Amino acid sequence: QISGERTMRGVGKQRGRRKDGSDDSSMGGSQSPEDYPSTSLSPSESNGVRHDEGEEREEEEAGSASTSPLPHLNPATAFASGFHSMRNAGLGIVSKHVAMRTGSLSLLTRLEKYKTLEGHEGCVNTVKFTRDGNSLISGSDDHRINLYNWRTGDCRVTLETLHRGNIFQAEQLLHCDNSIVSCGADGEVQMHSLRDGGKCAGDQTTVLGYHSGRVHKLSLNPVDPNSFLSCGEDGVVNTYDVRTNDSRIAVKFLNNNRRKVPINSVNHDPLSLGRRFALAGSDKYVRVYDYRYLKESEPVQMYTANDVQTGCYITCLDYSCHGELLATFSEDFIYLFPKFGSDNKTVHSANQEEAETAPAEVCSDMQVYKGHLNCDTVKGVTFFGPNDEFVASGSDCGHCFIWDKHNADVLQAFKADKDILNCIQPHPHESMTLATSGLDHNCKIWQPTASHSTVPEDLDEIVEKNMRSLEAGGGWQQQANRILYALLNDVDVMIEDDEGGRVSMFDYYSNNARFAQGSGPESSDGDTDGDVNNGPEAMMMEGAD
Repeated sequence: QISGERTMRGVGKQRGRRKDGSDDSSMGGSQSPEDYPSTSLSPSESNGVRHDEGEEREEEEAGSASTSPLPHLNPATAFASGFHSMRNAGLGIVSKHVAMRTGSLSLLTRLEKYKTLEGHEGCVNTVKFTRDGNSLISGSDDHRINLYNWRTGDCRVTLETLHRGNIFQAEQLLHCDNSIVSCGADGEVQMHSLRDGGKCAGDQTTVLGYHSGRVHKLSLNPVDPNSFLSCGEDGVVNTYDVRTNDSRIAVKFLNNNRRKVPINSVNHDPLSLGRRFALAGSDKYVRVYDYRYLKESEPVQMYTANDVQTGCYITCLDYSCHGELLATFSEDFIYLFPKFGSDNKTVHSANQEEAETAPAEVCSDMQVYKGHLNCDTVKGVTFFGPNDEFVASGSDCGHCFIWDKHNADVLQAFKADKDILNCIQPHPHESMTLATSGLDHNCKIWQPTASHSTVPEDLDEIVEKNMRSLEAGGGWQQQANRILYALLNDVDVMIEDDEGGRVSMFDYYSNNARFAQGSGPESSDGDTDGDVNNGPEAMMMEGAD
């Protein structure tokens, strides 16, 4: 509006006349006013600016409060004056951020599927927009990386990587538009160079480093475009320099018993100038490390939520643009940690006699987001919206859940996968555009293009069903997760016994004759090889991150 007002003023000046009635020769021509069909603009065209001198004289004689014509007012000053006048008059003018949230909420309730991107032959475990926002990168169990024009749905490039296992993350490097880094279940971190019109052969892939277990996440350094981190189930964080293709161990992720903890997520703090990053894995603690103190192998901050039960662990972290930190827990909920600390080093000792006595800041007054189900796979979580005012997560029920960050209300839940939804990725520039993926062999784009609300009418029933499933527990993979957690941390956890009750894990296995004799449990599929399920469900879960 301001730009348009300035344009209209320019037109008014060019078509104006001097007070003596002569043409203004400085206007760039000798044309007379009669050469123009009209020398004044209508109120609708000029935003209320008048150019009729007679009317101006009448206003002055009537004692108008205006001392100068409106065209000479500074637009910003005029807007600010009007804004404060209306606010002081009690007209309900809201702050910028509240107005932004209101507009975003209207768009949020109209999200619908815009495109389905085909081209993979396995579960899609990662989706990531390029920096310019024009392409979407995806990685899959088929060991391939696809680049899509997400607006048209066309697959522009398919990279035949050297990965021998499921690809868990792939994203564009900050320093080069033609380079992509990836990690996967084979424990390798690879860099792929796009050449010859976007093709990538095996000799254009470089293996940068290795882990001794699956590698779940990468995190690019927001300040140094040539470096990034990787984390894996071996409890190690590696740092890489793509200028030299070197890698080295940055952190050994240790629990209170000085044992390595499998790591599920790593994220740089966007407000720390690339100095800090957060880690989370197979325990319930978030640990923040500082590059300046890595030699001490101790976190500078460590905290957890007050209500998280023993046996629950973190599957994903995400920082907001304000420095807040989201953590999604398996068999539990999503918690929002406020921005903690400063650049001062505040190391908490990790040497404790009791395993579950955590040297951490325990947060009790924090926002908790409920309604989804995170039990069977490694779920992602992210902030969403133009000001990170929403929280989004996948669910075992296949829905994408979106909450209001401030009051934790479920605002939207749409079915984004036939089985389980794992990944949600916001667009870097179009703030209300999402990409999702899960066990389906495709990824999907969502935009607020619906003409009506797409919030499901049975939203309450969907939430209640998930809550009942979470309370019931007892799934075979949930049991396995709890046992793994107990073994890693030397703690006792509650599991389900043969009658469906809740008992101590140590009591169950010590009192069960089958395990006391060293024989494996009989599996539900009728064999005795000790695996829980050899059927399609087990094969499906092996392919899920």
